[in-house]
Amino acid sequence: MKQEREFQLYQFAEDQAGYFSLAQALEIGIRRNQIYRELKRGKFKKAGWGVYRFVQFPASQFEEIHIAVLSAGQNAIVGFETALYVYDLSDIIPDEIHLILPATSSRRRTGIRVHTTQLNPADITHFEGLPITTVDRTLVDCAFAHVADEQIRIAIFQSLRRGMTTRQKLINQTRNRPARVQELIRTDDYIKQGIESSV
Repeated sequence: MKQEREFQLYQFAEDQAGYFSLAQALEIGIRRNQIYRELKRGKFKKAGWGVYRFVQFPASQFEEIHIAVLSAGQNAIVGFETALYVYDLSDIIPDEIHLILPATSSRRRTGIRVHTTQLNPADITHFEGLPITTVDRTLVDCAFAHVADEQIRIAIFQSLRRGMTTRQKLINQTRNRPARVQELIRTDDYIKQGIESSV
């Protein structure tokens, strides 16, 4: 494997908690047999089908989510209950991994719940090496998806207390959402409890 290509692959992995996909390696001109050879030499570990990890990086606590994202291809974003779980804003442990994919993507993926919600660039960030919806977008999406109101309230409480979002950002995300979602998100109870971070 040529040094410059290996370095490029390492840069991919560095932004993804050490993980990379076979598709990403092929995209930069690394051949399959080169990946398999370096795998045998111990440079990589196989994390899942078509997904590998540089041994310099420890296995992530979100390894299954990394595998799902990389297996789904470009433009896969972690969202909904899975994003809530990654942010540690709720006691919910999702039965499936929730990914937001382009509308043209296949919806038949074992263990993955595919959403085709439209996202703006401002709705996407990176956390723990994962492309993921922002905290405010995650909370509003979960409220819209009928996650239990009590779980949403806990998540809002935690996110404001920890300075992960602001009341104004949450209010902005509720525009054009159903009245039920607006009422749940915009309640002033959180402000009265003195937990809101500065806007």
